Amino acid sequence: MSSRPKQSNIKTFTRLIGYISKYWELKAILILILFTTASTAISPAIVGNIIDMIRAVAEGNTIEASEGVGEIAYQMLIPFADWLSLVREMDPGKATLFVFSFALIVLSILEGVFSYMQRYLLTIISQRAGFDMRDDMYNSLLEQSFSFYDQQRTGQLMARATGDINMLGRFFNMAFRMAISNILVLITVIYSMTSLSPELTLIAMVTIPFLLFTTSSFSKRVRPMWKEVREQNGVLTSVLQENLSGLRVVRGFSREEYEEEKFGAEVKKFFDINVTMARVRAFFMPMASLISSVGIVIIIWYGGKQVITGALTLGTVLAFYFYMNRLMGPVRMLGFMTSMFVRAQAAAERVFEIIDAEIDVHDKDDAQEFMTVEGHLVFEDVWFSYDGQNMVLTEIELDVKPGQTIAILGATGSGKSSIINLIPRFYDVSKGSIKLDGLDIRDITIKNLRSHIGIVRQDPYIFSTTLRENIAYGVESTSTKGIEEAAKQAKIHEFIASLPEGYDTKVGERGVTLSGGQKQRVAIARALLKNPKILVLDDSTSSVDTQTEYEIQHALDQLLENRTTFVITQRLSSIKKADYIIVLEDGAIAEEGSHEHLMALDGIYRKLYDTQITGARGGDL
Repeated sequence: MSSRPKQSNIKTFTRLIGYISKYWELKAILILILFTTASTAISPAIVGNIIDMIRAVAEGNTIEASEGVGEIAYQMLIPFADWLSLVREMDPGKATLFVFSFALIVLSILEGVFSYMQRYLLTIISQRAGFDMRDDMYNSLLEQSFSFYDQQRTGQLMARATGDINMLGRFFNMAFRMAISNILVLITVIYSMTSLSPELTLIAMVTIPFLLFTTSSFSKRVRPMWKEVREQNGVLTSVLQENLSGLRVVRGFSREEYEEEKFGAEVKKFFDINVTMARVRAFFMPMASLISSVGIVIIIWYGGKQVITGALTLGTVLAFYFYMNRLMGPVRMLGFMTSMFVRAQAAAERVFEIIDAEIDVHDKDDAQEFMTVEGHLVFEDVWFSYDGQNMVLTEIELDVKPGQTIAILGATGSGKSSIINLIPRFYDVSKGSIKLDGLDIRDITIKNLRSHIGIVRQDPYIFSTTLRENIAYGVESTSTKGIEEAAKQAKIHEFIASLPEGYDTKVGERGVTLSGGQKQRVAIARALLKNPKILVLDDSTSSVDTQTEYEIQHALDQLLENRTTFVITQRLSSIKKADYIIVLEDGAIAEEGSHEHLMALDGIYRKLYDTQITGARGGDL
């Protein structure tokens, strides 16, 4: 797959944040996080104040303000305590204790409200971001050239569009909020601890480097594992999708056991990767908790000694204990956040790889549009290769006049389908040019070019919707009469009319309720309704019986008038009336001319024709 160079981690996350930064809710979330963080910083200080107040009241001493953040809390709440004492004629100490205790309840309520609003708003923008990413990815997939899909598995693409983007949704909803919140908590808590006791803060920080080292080691080990998990998930999706699509083949050849073993092997790989990663996580989490507990023990030990000597109050040490707990929370969460960031990075790289994939076939900046097309197609020394090395077409020279019907014959792999894939620019020529009405098709916008081309393939795709919608697919506005007329010309109208729901009958996934011939006639009706100037029939009557082929061919004889048509078929009897026939061999034109001319050459075409005619006569005997 052709893609842009891999982005750095910072650029990847900057790009991810761009999906949510455009929404106003993000600003509201940041404000809510600030309020929540302020509440987190002030609550332990209030608890410390309460403990010191209780001790002062019990000992008959005057209530004094604590230091640092505790002093800020004291200065904010003491006016309310004085007012309550005055209005209710309460004891000042009891009034102060009541106000500070009530403040804790209010802060808890506010934290709950702020947390609810954060989660609600983040859910909204994470869903919007997921929608935008899916939209970008889907648009990229729709615009990709056929060469892109030659290298991709459908299951892998489905896994990226579902599992990977869901992973990014969880990142937006959880890890993003936690990262910002924990960074702010770390800053405010360390400031609060320093304001209480710089010396105790310095001692407590001894464990932080060990936690950071452990987290860094965890991140390095788990990052490649998450990449493997996402890739293996795509493999599982691919295997499952292929088996479900080919279920009839699997059962027809009694390969259920083989497919079960193949799927089981892939599941085992997925299981082993997850178990290995779980073992790494299982080691990290207790280790982080152990290091955090050591920090708590240090505070209790050293802080207790300070209380005994009178250097610190009991309330200050208790507040410090709560601060340390709140500090260790974000530090312990580093492992979880690291895991989330690693998973998000792996998912984002896979999604952006699709979004950023270069489009091989694209419009030029000065591409033109045709309002009307005559249908004059000229192949000038056309060479083509799928991989850029092995040529499947060489030196193709054709001059197809408007309204002519060109038949293309050749053995499997001779290049028949490659020629018709070049006309609508599903691929671009490797050398030479194809001109439509004198203009290189690369100078025409792709959408405009394809609007003048109708294609009916050997194995047409039928959507799991109604017959009406299938026939009208690609035509912006049409009438019921027009749909029915196209169906009549394709000899499918009588069958549709016999159905209980008629044209509103749903045909199931890939038209499973239709026979091969019925699907081809629906596809022919779809192409006829489009009324293109250039028509491509890729063995479009291969799945119909001789009588039906005759009926369709009779209708096509009238419809091919004034329409440039390319016909690929294995039934030579249906192309005798073609204006020009080319026979391909190993990607080159081996013979060309009218039916009579090629018969007179007594070459490849004559042998193919005689073989089919002889076989047909033998079958009649």
